[in-house]
Amino acid sequence: MRFFLFILISSFSGIFAGMGMGGGTFLIPLLSLFFGIEQIICQSTNVVCFVVLATICFVIYIKNKLIDFKSFFCVAVPSTAVAIFASLFALKTNSNLLQILFASFIILVGIFYFVKTIILMKKKN
Repeated sequence: MRFFLFILISSFSGIFAGMGMGGGTFLIPLLSLFFGIEQIICQSTNVVCFVVLATICFVIYIKNKLIDFKSFFCVAVPSTAVAIFASLFALKTNSNLLQILFASFIILVGIFYFVKTIILMKKKN
């Protein structure tokens, strides 16, 4: 049963990653909730998975000419710098605090998209 659950969670994570929404959004909380894995280990596992998935998606998106390289470089440089500091922060932070921060982020993103969708729906009418 445990193996099946890993496969199911991984499959959903791959779907999210393939759509460019970040498989870790799905993978991190579910590994923590269903398997009791410490938050920092979930995040590290996600990074390893991300490298593989992102490389495959990157190749597919390049072949389909879906990457704006001007925007890519404007985003890649600052996000890389911040990622270095964030990973060092995560290593020194309590797992419970990481869970709270991650959950807060997911809730805020959900609220943002909920409000944005309602506004767009009202504009169509």
